[in-house]
Amino acid sequence: CITASTSPPKTTAAKKQPKEPIVDVISKSRTLKVMRSALAGIPILTPQWMESCLKEGHMVAPSGHMCIRTLPRKQVASSTDAGGEERDDVPTEHFGVAKYAAAFQKISLSISNNHLLSGVSVLLCGSSAGSGMSKDLKVLLQQAGASIISSVSMASRLLTDIMSKDEEESGSTSSLRVRRPLFVFLCDDSLTDKSCGISDALFQQAKKLIVTKKEASVVSCVHFNWLFDSISCVTTMKAYGYEPLAPRSKALWDLTTEKMETTVADAGSNRNESQVY
Repeated sequence: CITASTSPPKTTAAKKQPKEPIVDVISKSRTLKVMRSALAGIPILTPQWMESCLKEGHMVAPSGHMCIRTLPRKQVASSTDAGGEERDDVPTEHFGVAKYAAAFQKISLSISNNHLLSGVSVLLCGSSAGSGMSKDLKVLLQQAGASIISSVSMASRLLTDIMSKDEEESGSTSSLRVRRPLFVFLCDDSLTDKSCGISDALFQQAKKLIVTKKEASVVSCVHFNWLFDSISCVTTMKAYGYEPLAPRSKALWDLTTEKMETTVADAGSNRNESQVY
């Protein structure tokens, strides 16, 4: 994959001096092709590599400024949460592409448990579910290992299943905790669709689950930039900073972020991110 980089690249200091400085080459844009290449572990190179090949008259091994190591993020990283408290767990996009490449070198990523969004179920809401962007979102979600919820009825069944499992675990005497899957309402940026395609019944069902569940990471309602930044930062981003615009989806976002703050306050340093290294 060939794409232009920002100028100039950033050089990162290292404790042990390598043969060459560690250069953080950032992609100038974050296109579908670039994100798919990162997810697949395909090298993302700058036009400098092509120029070097033409100059040498043969294929050269890419290095230094020829290799894209970071994809830009849409949402600027914030060091505070929705309540204004300082956070020390803010993911970074820097060297995200390099992390994907390292993962493919160490282990063959399987669909079952090693993808970025493995175990995550996503419902496309609003115009993003039927617009031209829908195809691109689905391609990225599938390549990242997410399960796409195709209908409101299917979403309702999944939320019911999550709730029943939560009740079963609450009544269990076992000390083992099973990690629950994340259900994501991925919303568009429309200001005209007040419901964002989320029915009142589904909203009430999700609200009940958010209010009664014990963990803050089961349900999330976010703007679709969450997906793009999750790919850039190589982690399932938290809902902070990805507030949807429609009133109904925003109400769900308010509930999930409020619950996250409560859970973090109760659990201290407990974190539940899914990272790919």
